Amino acid sequence: MSAGNTEWVVFVSYADSPSAEAIASLLRAESVPARVERGSPIPGLEQGARVMVPKQLLHRANFVREQNRVTDDELDYLATHSPSEGE
Repeated sequence: MSAGNTEWVVFVSYADSPSAEAIASLLRAESVPARVERGSPIPGLEQGARVMVPKQLLHRANFVREQNRVTDDELDYLATHSPSEGE
């Protein structure tokens, strides 16, 4: 897959960058290229983030996500490195 002709598509969107980075890291660990596009170029003005994957690997990305289903509490922990209030 040549980087020059790769068509990137939105795999999933999150309200915050750390959650998107966590999923992108999971995909990369499973050999699925992923990048995070933030909704705002201004630090501190969070407007969400999108995880992008190559179009031809979208099916593989969905498979990886299903095999490694992450709960909201796990995403919170990955994003903040502290347990949820319910724990």
